[in-house]
Amino acid sequence: RPDQTWAPGERANIVRRDDNLHPEGEFQKRPDQEWAPGDRADIIKPDDNLYLEGDFIKRADQKWSPGDRANIVKRDDNLHLEGEFQKRQDIKWAPGDRAAVVKRDDNLH
Repeated sequence: RPDQTWAPGERANIVRRDDNLHPEGEFQKRPDQEWAPGDRADIIKPDDNLYLEGDFIKRADQKWSPGDRANIVKRDDNLHLEGEFQKRQDIKWAPGDRAAVVKRDDNLH
């Protein structure tokens, strides 16, 4: 079998058959309309047999005030301080000691 290189195939020509169908006159198109919102159905509220009889009584408006708080009761005890407390001595701030910088000449320590 001999070596062949690829080549696109040949395409057959398009055959258009003649017919006797030809449009006559103008096509009827839908008329252009401007947008308008859709129509909504009317609201229907059915009647019922529920009616208020007499006066409607509601709670009287009250002004807010904070609640009463109980008095603080401090009980007596037998614990009393004797002597003085030891306090921490005031130390003046000083910078910390820093290690000296070591610079090596090569990578062999």
